[in-house]
Amino acid sequence: MPDVLLKRAFLLAFLPLALAGCGESARPNIVLIIIDTARGDRFPFDGYARPTAPNLQVIANEGVVYTQAFSPAPWTVPAHASLFTGQYPSLHKTDCGSLRLPDEAVTLAETLHAAGYRTVGHTANPWLGSEYNFQQGFDTYGETWREVPQEGEDTGAGLTNGKVLRFLRWRADNPDARSQPFFLFINYFEPHLPYHPPEPERSRFLRPGVDPARVKRLSRLGHPDEMRYIVGLSDLTADDMAILNDLYDGEIAYADRRAGEVLSLLRDQGILDRTIVAIAGDHGENIGDHHMMDHKLSVHDTLLHVPLLLRYPPRIRPGQRIDARVQMHDLYPTLLGLAGVAPPEGVTVEAVPLPGTGLPGPGRPPDAPIVGEFVGPPVEFLRVMQELFPERDLSRYNRTLIALRRGGYKVQWGSDGRHALYHIDDDPGETNDLAAAEPDRLQEMLQQVKDWLNRPARRAHPRSRGTSAQ
Repeated sequence: MPDVLLKRAFLLAFLPLALAGCGESARPNIVLIIIDTARGDRFPFDGYARPTAPNLQVIANEGVVYTQAFSPAPWTVPAHASLFTGQYPSLHKTDCGSLRLPDEAVTLAETLHAAGYRTVGHTANPWLGSEYNFQQGFDTYGETWREVPQEGEDTGAGLTNGKVLRFLRWRADNPDARSQPFFLFINYFEPHLPYHPPEPERSRFLRPGVDPARVKRLSRLGHPDEMRYIVGLSDLTADDMAILNDLYDGEIAYADRRAGEVLSLLRDQGILDRTIVAIAGDHGENIGDHHMMDHKLSVHDTLLHVPLLLRYPPRIRPGQRIDARVQMHDLYPTLLGLAGVAPPEGVTVEAVPLPGTGLPGPGRPPDAPIVGEFVGPPVEFLRVMQELFPERDLSRYNRTLIALRRGGYKVQWGSDGRHALYHIDDDPGETNDLAAAEPDRLQEMLQQVKDWLNRPARRAHPRSRGTSAQ
């Protein structure tokens, strides 16, 4: 056996004993950081030219980067429900029609709690509040968004970190707490509209010579401006969109700074290397792309392609770049597997362990579809849009959308019969709709969507609770 494999086998065999000897739990800690609304193409480890994420770049160098990671949904509620359950939106059904995570869902936090983990979560996103039941399974669940001042540039990351760092320092000084592994979930809301990063990140990415008054105006552009843009009533210029993109990059950089503070403390405390660190975006963002704004009513890759990093030295070789297509909610079985925690009994898990982790199982076959779902109709979105713009015909948005990628192609299926087809390998920007030019291919992929929506897991309606975590 090569020396490196002998050393790794020794580490895996004796790490639990070593940790127990220094008062730490034998199980690894887990830190799951979600950067809300983070596009996969805005990070240097995914090829972006701007240095938006120097702290996460360090984690990327020390772990694995999944360059082709896709969210199962283009907005917060269904994406996090998938992350917490390992199911696609069309199975867990937490989406436009029902925004509350069902009580009978068995969440990642519940499963880890049942395995002896202290479960701590903090979110600055109101869509993840207790009103929608995302606190299920957490011993402590902080909703930072409730404390954010109306005026200000920080939309919760600073307040969140204050609570997170306080917890980590308290744990370091508490022998009983150190004997229990922790699962720490953080949602940073920062890249979400409106884009108003604080300094120094704001100035770092703004192009020179921009009028400060114009920047100030655009940094407050939020709801309902995104809807005004979608329905074609916005007066935003190309220069305005360029500034918005600069501000968005500044928001990514600010979230990176705050994530770096947490990671630095873990490193200083000597527990980073025995902590599973996962960092991802829940979905992306349209900033004028495809004539859209925000992350509503679309399943383009600007919304589905997300960053995804994983670091855990005992099991994950550093410096890996994996180009296989994976899904963001594959973190569900991956985190459980790396922690040595069995999945809940009697519950369907559609996600699979991520490659590069050494976890057993077949994983996702190369020809398996990659799916993103906007399960509609988006009743609440349309109600608000109709109230704001009563003169506009919004019927074209009153539908479910399914994006299915397979064999180099991607179909955007619409429940109203309007579909689009792209050769995604040659046309990653989804600019050339081939639906009319390749009708046979279109029909083939529409059948794949039909098969997807009638898959065995969905027909079985596996909604009964498995092993309880409470």
